Amino acid sequence: MIQISVTTIIICAILIVAAFITPLINIFFRKVEDEESATDDSQLPCLSVLLTVQDNARELEQHLPAMLTQDYPAGFEVIVVVGKGEDDTDDVLKKLSATYPNLYTTFIPDSSRYMSRKKLAVTLGVKAARHEWILMTEASCQPASDQWLKTMARHCQKGTDMVIGYGNYNEEASDYKRFECLQEQCYILRQANRSTAFRCEPGNLLFRKSLFLDNRGFEGNLKYVRGEYDFIVNKFAEKGNTVIETSPEAWVIEDAPTKKTWKNRHLYLMETKRHLKRSFCSLLPYRLDHLLMHLNYLLIIGCACYAYWLMRQGNGLTEPWVLWGTAIGGFLITIVMRIIFARKTCLQFDEDIPFWKIIPFEVSRCWRNLIWRIRYFFSDKYSFICHKV
Repeated sequence: MIQISVTTIIICAILIVAAFITPLINIFFRKVEDEESATDDSQLPCLSVLLTVQDNARELEQHLPAMLTQDYPAGFEVIVVVGKGEDDTDDVLKKLSATYPNLYTTFIPDSSRYMSRKKLAVTLGVKAARHEWILMTEASCQPASDQWLKTMARHCQKGTDMVIGYGNYNEEASDYKRFECLQEQCYILRQANRSTAFRCEPGNLLFRKSLFLDNRGFEGNLKYVRGEYDFIVNKFAEKGNTVIETSPEAWVIEDAPTKKTWKNRHLYLMETKRHLKRSFCSLLPYRLDHLLMHLNYLLIIGCACYAYWLMRQGNGLTEPWVLWGTAIGGFLITIVMRIIFARKTCLQFDEDIPFWKIIPFEVSRCWRNLIWRIRYFFSDKYSFICHKV
């Protein structure tokens, strides 16, 4: 008769339960879907599209025409805020203005040197906008379709103050960068849809002009160099006043980031998160997901090590092989479930990430974040703020 100890039975039961449960506590398992809006074309409001640029002549020439030629019957304007003295950018804007009458340009005054020029540019653009609804994006982003404005604006209804849309990098970006952006967007969009929005990735945010001006815009965080989208959402979001838009027609595709851009985005985000409200509750799902995922893998490794130890002790063959089999089974259950859920989300957002990279990307993300945190710890904190306000 086969004898299996109580300890082995408990270990196997815990491992199998963990293998089935932990993939379900995963952002890719939790659906990210927006609510359909019944707004028709006759109810669409006029829009102002806002871009702030700095030495972005090439990006403007490449992406701005797609914004200016949107299929939007209600009418819209595109406002570009640029610093004076950027001759190449000015030349591109003058050339496009001759073709597109709905393109407007405003400039940042030279005297504004001791505050975030990006936030100042956003503030000037908001004030210059002629319409109540403002869609803020970046020169490095291109709408995925000519229905971008129409799809985002269908949520402009009473009770809604902000609309957060999806965006990711183009195919020139590495698989990991697109995976990280996809996963982060899922956390952001689900938080905004289920509770109070926490923050927003750059490139696709629609908000009310009156909301921004009546609440004094970036007051309180103007000294921080970056974080424009995050501070707008974090400061003005309330339960129920923010909706999300995940339809493919509303996506924006951002140019693959350079090494410097990728580095700065992570370091500035770490600084920004320190000053956002609701940080603990909003970041808890991410931390819990990764904690339980790593505990699951540690259980599998621990089970395999215990089986090896029993085998070395000569405690029969049955129990070690039962433990080995459970460890292998738990590992297979874990990776199959996690890959299925992640691939489903990748298909939803049209991200072609090879299935065999998903598990390494999931496991490595928190360790990569740890490296960014170490780099942030040793960085010059004055580089994240304006020295005088």
